[in-house]
Amino acid sequence: MTTDIRHLLDKYFEGDSSAEEEKILRRYFAQDNLPEDLKVYASIFRFLDDEAAALAVLNEIRSENNVPARRRPVFLRKLLTITAVAASLLIAVLLLTRPDRQSSLNESYVWVDGKQITDPATVRKYAEASFGKVQSESDIIEDQLRFILE
Repeated sequence: MTTDIRHLLDKYFEGDSSAEEEKILRRYFAQDNLPEDLKVYASIFRFLDDEAAALAVLNEIRSENNVPARRRPVFLRKLLTITAVAASLLIAVLLLTRPDRQSSLNESYVWVDGKQITDPATVRKYAEASFGKVQSESDIIEDQLRFILE
C-alpha cells in the first residue's frame, strides 16, 4: 500500500494526479498510523481536506441565503465616477503646479548628524559611499541560496 501511496505522491507533486487519486491521498493521510517518512505530507492533505469541508459549508450557507446582490442606482454610479475623475484631476493639478518643484529637482542635499549639507561635492562623496555599501540583488540571492543549501 505504501508503494502505491508513494507513486500517487509522485504523481501529485508532478501535477499528473486525478481528482480520484487526490481523494485517495487525502483519505490515506487522514489516518493516524502513518509511516515516519510520510508524516511530513500529512499536514498538506489534511489542510486540503479541511479546506474542502469549509468550502462545502460555505456553499451550503450561500445557497440557503440566496439573496440577490443589490445594485447601486445608475445616478449613484455616475456620481461616484465623476467624483473619482474630479479628484484625480485635482491631485494631478496640485502635483504639477507645486511652486518649489523646480528648485527641489535641481538641488541635491544630504542629511548627516541632523544637519543638511547642500555642497554638491560633499553630497556626491556621501552618495558614492552609500552606493558602495549597497549589495546587488544577485549577491543577496546567492547568499540566500548558499544558506539554504548548506
